[in-house]
Parts: sequence; C-alpha cells; structure tokens
Amino acid sequence: AFSTAADVQTFALIDVHSDLETHLTNDLIPLVDDAIREYVGYDIDYASHTETLTGNQTKELFLEQRPVIAITSVTEDGSTLTQGNQKDYVWYDNGRLRRVGSRWSFAYPDNIVVTYTAGYDTGGGYGITLPRAFRYVSARASARLLESELVLSSQQEAAQIVGQTSSQVSNFTAADSESMGDYTVNYVGNIGMSTVSILAGSDMQILGKFRKNFF
Repeated sequence: AFSTAADVQTFALIDVHSDLETHLTNDLIPLVDDAIREYVGYDIDYASHTETLTGNQTKELFLEQRPVIAITSVTEDGSTLTQGNQKDYVWYDNGRLRRVGSRWSFAYPDNIVVTYTAGYDTGGGYGITLPRAFRYVSARASARLLESELVLSSQQEAAQIVGQTSSQVSNFTAADSESMGDYTVNYVGNIGMSTVSILAGSDMQILGKFRKNFF
C-alpha cells in the first residue's frame, strides 16, 4: 500500500475507530492505490518481470514497468546480449532499452525476451524508496472518500436503514444542506462524491512527473 490508515488519520487530523481503520486498509486505500496505478501507467510496486517484445528495427524498445532497477538478461533471436555502451545494449530507469551498434531484430514476432526488476518499496523492503508524492496523494484521496461516507452516515439514525414501501416509510436521509432559523450548514461531498473521479485534478498534477511518457 502507498499509505496506511495512520497516514490518512494524520492527514485528516482525526482519530477514527478501529472499524474505520479496517475499512480504510481493506477498501478505500486499495481503491485509491489502484486509481494511482492506472493514472501513472505502471505497477509501482517492486517486483521481477519478464517481458516478451517484438523487435521493430529501431534502436529503442520500452519496458512496461518502472523505475527499472536492474536488467537480469536480454535475449534476441535466441542469443543472449551483453549490457554496456560498447556492447549490445544500454538501459535507463524510465524503461528505455537502447540497442548499441545495431537495431533491434525483427526477424520474427516475440523474438526479444527481457528479464528485469523494477519498482518502488511499497512495504516489502525492496526497491527504490517510494516518493512522498504517492503516499500524500493516497492518504489525501482516501481521506476524501472517508469524509464523504462519514457525512452521509452522520445523517442517518442509529438503526438499520430500510427502503420505502407501501407499508413502511424509509428512514434514509441525504441532504446537501440543513437550516434552522438563521443557522445553515452545508455538507461537503455527500452522496455526490460517488459521481466524481477518485483522484482529483490536483492529485494528478502532483503525480504528473511520475506518469509514463515516451518522447
């Protein structure tokens, strides 16, 4: 996970019940983290990967995961290549794989196999240190989702919610604002939060520098 229930509480400056901590850990944070992965375009978590690529007679190929930490092996048309700027290929942490002194063979499909490690340390103790931006966005977005749920639940009575039927009246309540005399309260988010993106525009701006891009 990119953040923890404790991170969310620290960000929101609230102390929540253990049941809500479990809800954050099991439901909300994983949902936000998946949205972050979808946005940046790679898994983020440290892992070993094997990719099969098709050469295209260019000097550049691009791996799916990042940041690349190490290349274990590269084979082309069944032959093992040697890493080095005076050898067969060089690699970059953004997933770029450059052929040296030649172009990637396109003799037949799926003719290049790359084994490598990539990713940030998201709790396993391996990989590059996870940038604080991921932790911040994960905690902030999770706090927004939790706040929206709490606003909605706070309007309900302490009983099981029932639907409206011909023989009973529903006890479900959902209001954007309430007034009593000169006093008015407006609820932020509420049920409308379910219709917006999990990541806000400001979240995507923060993560923009980590998004997969090739030039």
